[in-house]
Amino acid sequence: MQTIHRYIFRDYLVSFLMALSVITLVLYLGAIMRGLDYVAQGVPGGILIQIFTLKIPYILTFSIPISTVVSTLLLFGRLSIDGEFTAMRSGGLSTWQIISPVVLGGAIFSLISLLVQYEIAPESRYAGRKALANIGELNPVDLLDEGQFVRFPTLEIYITQKDGNFLEDVEVYQLNENGQTIQSIRARDGEITLFPDEKLMRVKLNKAQVQHPDADNPTDLTMARIIDMETYEFDVDYRDMMNQNKIARSIKDMRGKQLTRAIMKPEEVFEKLDPLRQEKNRMKALVEFHKRIGLGMACLSFTLVGIPLGMTSRRKESNHGIVIGLGIVILFYAFIVTADSLRDLPWLFPDYIIWIPILATQIGGILMIRRIP
Repeated sequence: MQTIHRYIFRDYLVSFLMALSVITLVLYLGAIMRGLDYVAQGVPGGILIQIFTLKIPYILTFSIPISTVVSTLLLFGRLSIDGEFTAMRSGGLSTWQIISPVVLGGAIFSLISLLVQYEIAPESRYAGRKALANIGELNPVDLLDEGQFVRFPTLEIYITQKDGNFLEDVEVYQLNENGQTIQSIRARDGEITLFPDEKLMRVKLNKAQVQHPDADNPTDLTMARIIDMETYEFDVDYRDMMNQNKIARSIKDMRGKQLTRAIMKPEEVFEKLDPLRQEKNRMKALVEFHKRIGLGMACLSFTLVGIPLGMTSRRKESNHGIVIGLGIVILFYAFIVTADSLRDLPWLFPDYIIWIPILATQIGGILMIRRIP
């Protein structure tokens, strides 16, 4: 039996590594195309290699799970078509004895994927942002992290949500040299226009409410002077913020312990925010935490589903099992993306939505395996 297990695991590992190489390269093509722009701009080769290298862990968060389903489908499709699976069953081996090396491999790749998800990929993403800032290629809009106050030399900006250069629910606090608030601005939404040559971004706020504190009683909001404006514009000099040491770590950049702390102690991690916003950021961190679990557990889920689907292939029949398997992968990621998009709507329980495809694929895969003749 050990000989058979080594044979199956070796073929599975070879198929996995081949699939991983091809899929990672395909997903990496976008980074390569972007890198050509950096070359044209004269970015030094050492920094260019650093940027390319730092993108690999993020790509692996997707290529590792996809490679497991591809290698599983190919392996058991071949075992089924060549009659090797039938021969093993005739030799007295049960289905679970035959597939155990591959299930073990799926579990191992899930652990590796979880390590990449929680530690390696977030750190490389953060380091990549700092590297881009170092050469002036980081999009200044990326300096404005959702759900956090971002400090510039003369002001602080808070945005609830952003889509490209469009902002929603914006707060701006203009500060004097002592860090005291001169005026505060709240707006329904806004838009950013960049002026790269001057290192400026112009912020245009819509439906803005400008509040000037009373000079004698600056902390008494009832005495503040309030002005409603259709639009309000101001310029922000971001050259100082492009210093890589001042790049803030967003929720997506947090490693496992940092993410856990944001969930357990939001009042410490987001101390500048009011309790309502602290809870919103805690929910974002919670969804991010579960999303990483889902993407990590995808390896085992895809393995369990891929085994019976791969064995549906027979001579003179279409490989409909492979098509169904790839369809399940797409549906799996659709649930993950949907849950991530609902992170601002906690009453829809987006952290629980992530577990739907995980449980469905694993339970469904086990039931289909039990039905294999």
